[in-house]
Amino acid sequence: MDKLSLIEKYFEDTLSPKEREEFDSLINTDSEFKKDFEFQTNLQQAIQQNKREELKKELQDLEFNITNKVQKKSAFPLLKVAASIVLIFSLGAYFLLNNNATSSEDLFQEYYSPYENVVQPIVRGESSETLEFKAFLSYEKQEYKEALALFESAYNNTQKPHLLLYKANCLLSLQQPEQAINALNEYLTKEEIFKDKANWYLGLSYLQLNNKEQAKKYFKNVRELSKYKNKEIEELLNKL
Repeated sequence: MDKLSLIEKYFEDTLSPKEREEFDSLINTDSEFKKDFEFQTNLQQAIQQNKREELKKELQDLEFNITNKVQKKSAFPLLKVAASIVLIFSLGAYFLLNNNATSSEDLFQEYYSPYENVVQPIVRGESSETLEFKAFLSYEKQEYKEALALFESAYNNTQKPHLLLYKANCLLSLQQPEQAINALNEYLTKEEIFKDKANWYLGLSYLQLNNKEQAKKYFKNVRELSKYKNKEIEELLNKL
């Protein structure tokens, strides 16, 4: 399948598992494909915003016209027609605006940010030869592909559970939510220090997979565990 068709099917949410695998691979390895995808994402958002503005104007114009007609002819049939038209447009506006607002990919992009490095802060001028230090250095530089490989090596050598949390964040940044879910679930079997954070990123992982029910489940888990991302979770649960 050509690359443009892959991007189109992504936005239509019709990618097969095999096509999704090809899509994820291209995002991570093909810079031109990633640029095309980002351009299309920005274009989709601009189109959606334009639709909102156009619909808002149409509703305002319709309300003005109906008000004038009712004032000139206070006939009951006209009121019935006007009420029906307003209802149709209102329902259309509701579904258009809510479908745009609850797009899983849009919500993921809005609420996802990699978890900050609270384990091994990088001090300017400091250097170290440990894999963990190098992993966090790449992570803070947003070099997620390199950081991922380093976190995996560091975890294999040390078995420190927190490295799985940061590995999962690299995977999410590289648009590999299935692998991120595996890393986060493995983390939760080993320690609970960052349990609320792990549940937050599990919710975001399922959001990236367009599985809203599972996403809501993990966002609710976070709310029960702590006040972490409390405002964001309330917003997301309302939007979902």
